[in-house]
Amino acid sequence: MTERDIAPYEKFVLTTSRKPSQRTRSFIRDLVRVIPWSFHFTRGSCSLNDLANELAVLGINRLLIVHEKKGNPSLVKFYKLDKSKLMERDYRLRIKGISLARELRRARTVFTADSKLQVINQSQSDFGEQLYTMLSLFFNFERKRELPRDANMKGIAIIFADTNQGLIILDFQQIESKEMIGPRISISDVFLGKKGEAIRSLMNLIGMGKGKEKESKSNG
Repeated sequence: MTERDIAPYEKFVLTTSRKPSQRTRSFIRDLVRVIPWSFHFTRGSCSLNDLANELAVLGINRLLIVHEKKGNPSLVKFYKLDKSKLMERDYRLRIKGISLARELRRARTVFTADSKLQVINQSQSDFGEQLYTMLSLFFNFERKRELPRDANMKGIAIIFADTNQGLIILDFQQIESKEMIGPRISISDVFLGKKGEAIRSLMNLIGMGKGKEKESKSNG
């Protein structure tokens, strides 16, 4: 792995479970081409301890591992480096399906020293808000509903949107050209584990969860 000086964000590493399919490897490569501070690490036979050592050398403390089912990306696990050990977070993403950039015939992204990343939530569902909240806590990005109106802004936008099937679609856009780039990801579930209640409480506190809706109805 090598360092890239692209954006002043906290960096993270993407890797796979052992013996990934070609499609999963292509998916990881697509992702690092559209997320400015991400790095791909070829897993090989590395254990979690080996990965922890790699992250420590790079000074990076976040890791995502993409697992697969029948040759397709199916599950994302989140880890943070704590006292030289990788600790799994209490949440996971279930991937319903992906489309690779080449399958969508999308152009390659262009990074510059001024590239920024914007994460835009266009979802109106509780599932979308829950997913957005979880990712914002892990990646520490600013929550937004639309892109800032800045004609000089350059970089990548990750856009969350609902589907009629109850899924969340993640798409990537080159901000300056408005072109869609990179892969498309369909997410079917987010597993919150022990921290689920804390995240749901946060959603209610800021007016997002179902609990807040019920409270509003009872007060009405």
